Amino acid sequence: MLAWFVRMSGVLAFAGAAVLCVWVAGLPAGVALPAPGLVAMTWAAIGLVWLRVVALWVWWSDDTYLWMPYTSPARPVSLAKGSGGERRQGPGVLRRLATSEYESVPWVYLRQAAVWLLMLASLAALNVLGQSHTSQHVRSLVRAGAAYSTATVAEVADVTEMRDDEDEVTGHHATLLLTLPDGSRVRSEGAYTEKRPKPGDRVRTLWAPAATELGGVVEEGASLGRYVDRDWGLTLSGTAVVLLPLILVLACMLPTAIAAEADSLQEQAWSPIAQTVHAAAVTGVMLAALPYLSGTFSDDSVSLGVAAVGLLALYIAMPIRALMA
Repeated sequence: MLAWFVRMSGVLAFAGAAVLCVWVAGLPAGVALPAPGLVAMTWAAIGLVWLRVVALWVWWSDDTYLWMPYTSPARPVSLAKGSGGERRQGPGVLRRLATSEYESVPWVYLRQAAVWLLMLASLAALNVLGQSHTSQHVRSLVRAGAAYSTATVAEVADVTEMRDDEDEVTGHHATLLLTLPDGSRVRSEGAYTEKRPKPGDRVRTLWAPAATELGGVVEEGASLGRYVDRDWGLTLSGTAVVLLPLILVLACMLPTAIAAEADSLQEQAWSPIAQTVHAAAVTGVMLAALPYLSGTFSDDSVSLGVAAVGLLALYIAMPIRALMA
């Protein structure tokens, strides 16, 4: 029965992580952070991952099913069914469930493929989080109900030229007073324009109609319009990043897993030590994502890029470790 508890906790952990990854992978840049439910979902997924680890350690340390009147058969590590010693005639339902601990070879490879798909989905989610991150000012506008409109420059002040290494002018930063189509006026400090701004110019600005005191953001060449999109949906920018990991799965990880054979993969999946390392790595990735989901990102937060590379390295190492076992 303990083995079935391990299985069920594993299913719950996989489902929780999958829902979280797919949810974040379709997260629009215009969602107000903290995103409703995502922070709680992250902590729930972490809890489910460690529930399986605890269940594995309990299962591993229990040589017999003490709640039964007689000793259970060997542990479900090998895929080859053994005799398991002499058994009583007419075992009950609980006994049959407890002894059904062997898994077929196709199931082991199917489980491995599902884990790799989850890894690819998590990389897509991390990429979306990285691209969605922006300044505190933009996050404030998004929370206030941002709009993206064409405004007319009414006043220009504090113009600063930006130059490259060859002393060529590449753009201008300035403080602009902008007139919006509805007659509202907002101030944009640190506005970026390629040409030197002057009264009468028309620029695109991100602002909040319900909170004009927050000012506006002007940044030519940036896709600020994406912050007004609040509809969930997978995007090419979110999923394109999985191309290289997918190539690694097909060219490196898949052949290695096949060479390792199902027995080694099965033993690794039921190893408390290996799964503790796996859970620690997954927890690190989720903790790296939390500051983005909660809208509290700072320069001291763990880099999502490092987390993504570490996660990919873990899944590359797992079949190699099974091959060497």
